[in-house]
Amino acid sequence: MRQVKHLLESKGSDIFSIAPDAPVLEAIKHMAEHRVGALLVMRGDRLVGIVSERDYARKVILQGRSSAQTAVSEIMSSPPLT
Repeated sequence: MRQVKHLLESKGSDIFSIAPDAPVLEAIKHMAEHRVGALLVMRGDRLVGIVSERDYARKVILQGRSSAQTAVSEIMSSPPLT
């Protein structure tokens, strides 16, 4: 049986991010491409939030908003807790 540490090691240490003014559709595409459930939202080198699949489901899909016309900044969780 594999241990949790082995699962974490296989995931790698890459960090994926998106700009707050990017459309939500772009964020969802990045998450799918990298097989992650959330992205850091960065303005330059500053962390301004986090956007997740849950944010997408609750704040776009359930509210009938457009993924292509909604900015990440409108649905991200902010300020991020670090």
